[in-house]
Amino acid sequence: MTKNEKLDLIEKEEAGDKDYLAVPAKELIEAFGKGSHIPGSGSASALSGLIGVELMKTVLKLSIGRQGYEENKSEFEFILKSIDDTYIGKFKDLFNSDIKVFHEVSYHRRLRDKSKEGSDQKEEHRKKSLDKLRDATDIPIEICETSLQLMNNAFFTFDKGFKSARGDSGVAISNLLSSAQGALFIVFLNLRTFQKSKWKDEKMKKAVSLAIRFTQIQKDAYKRVVSLYNESSNENQLTLDFYKDE
Repeated sequence: MTKNEKLDLIEKEEAGDKDYLAVPAKELIEAFGKGSHIPGSGSASALSGLIGVELMKTVLKLSIGRQGYEENKSEFEFILKSIDDTYIGKFKDLFNSDIKVFHEVSYHRRLRDKSKEGSDQKEEHRKKSLDKLRDATDIPIEICETSLQLMNNAFFTFDKGFKSARGDSGVAISNLLSSAQGALFIVFLNLRTFQKSKWKDEKMKKAVSLAIRFTQIQKDAYKRVVSLYNESSNENQLTLDFYKDE
């Protein structure tokens, strides 16, 4: 994509309405590397979460009705239903909302920069870009919160689900962590743009709380990596202490 094509994309008010989830996978992946503002990091974080819950679904479906996993059948079914009824749609909505809202941020920034210095139009687009950036900050906060909400179910799926599919449930955990951490990068970066205010203080407090939760959950996730390492090592092999409680 040339520089002029990128600017043309930003200047199209309706460009953020494109349904990127409906395009072929190859085109979607390549869209992230075209050097454009959309799809961007927020939608990439949501996509990581979406892939994570889809992998959880695979493990849950492999576990339900399988001999030796009957004890947790009702829990597997409950988690699967919540993913289908709530989380698939939520991650898709967050993916699309981030594209739409961040395009509006870029659209008004572009018009701000093109407007005459000191003009009413310049101030109007400056305010609109900041208003939209507030929305674009709320979205990754919700992405992070949603991903972390799912971690107990992801751990349960790994611990109690089909053991031969722990590659899938492990990658699901990893994707949800990536989704949460990626969203935190965006939130803290966006908050740098704003001057001190009650709104900024509230968002910062919320993001810090999520970051603390993420750090704690990340340690629990790494315990699962260690557990698989220990299963694969033989009795004559030195057991490496990857994880230490603080």
